[in-house]
Amino acid sequence: MSSKKVNSYILLLLTTFFWGASWVLGKVLVEYAPPMTIGFFRFLIAIFFFIPALIYYSDLKFSKKTILHFFNLGLIGVFGYGILFLIGIKLTTAAQGAIIAGFNPIGISFFAHIFHKERLDQRWKYIGFVISFSGVIFVIGIQPLINYEPDHLIGNLIILLAMGTWGIYSVYGKKVMKEVSSLEATSGAVFFGALLFGGGAVYERFWELEAMKEWEFWVMVAALGFFVTFLGFLFYFIAINNIGATNSSIFINLVPIYGTLFSYIFLGETIYWTFIVGLVCIISGIIIINYDNTTEKVGEVVSIGN
Repeated sequence: MSSKKVNSYILLLLTTFFWGASWVLGKVLVEYAPPMTIGFFRFLIAIFFFIPALIYYSDLKFSKKTILHFFNLGLIGVFGYGILFLIGIKLTTAAQGAIIAGFNPIGISFFAHIFHKERLDQRWKYIGFVISFSGVIFVIGIQPLINYEPDHLIGNLIILLAMGTWGIYSVYGKKVMKEVSSLEATSGAVFFGALLFGGGAVYERFWELEAMKEWEFWVMVAALGFFVTFLGFLFYFIAINNIGATNSSIFINLVPIYGTLFSYIFLGETIYWTFIVGLVCIISGIIIINYDNTTEKVGEVVSIGN
């Protein structure tokens, strides 16, 4: 195995590590501040790192149409997803949210099927959709009903809606990336997403919040901005260039595993048997769909909403 492949795999392991940890960070942060303020500072911090990368890799010449695309990406994939993520994670547990997020690749494939008429190369692979969705049902509804946790049920449904938003963002992003690179598309989305969050943060009167005086808040939001958003994107971008989008996207399956593990270790959340069944079903469905799949992948829009 070449050193380039080894380095790419290490970067992907770090990326999924960061994205898995984001569920724990998000769960803790929503106890410090309201969602608009969290989103604003997260993506504002990320922008300061994206700007040098753009200056180095891009000529920064964009048409009005492309800028509009950036705004739409920011509205859907950064602002829309981010709000649903933060509201959902406040109501449910980090473990349940992370497992539901494992449905992300299936959601992307679903919307690619609807909007781009993409098909899997074998009909039997559609069984993977059924298996993965059954896993989501286990996590979303069965355990909250067993323990009678209506807040968890509502939060899980909001997280699932966030996954749908991310699927639309990814499919739309594929269209945009016919004109610009994934770095430019993601940077543009983060920029406009931060502006939208900024308006909400002003409405929340962020300067009056106690969180502004808490160093723990700044450490966690900086971790989301730098490690999860910027480094996660950069490492994934490098890996795609080295080993391709298909091989890179397989590693996303590790995100719900990391997220579940971290929620157990750092938050002391209970991991029920239904969570394990749901996680196994979701990952099994993804493996079935991607088995020797020659269909063009949509997952080249890098995850920034985790």
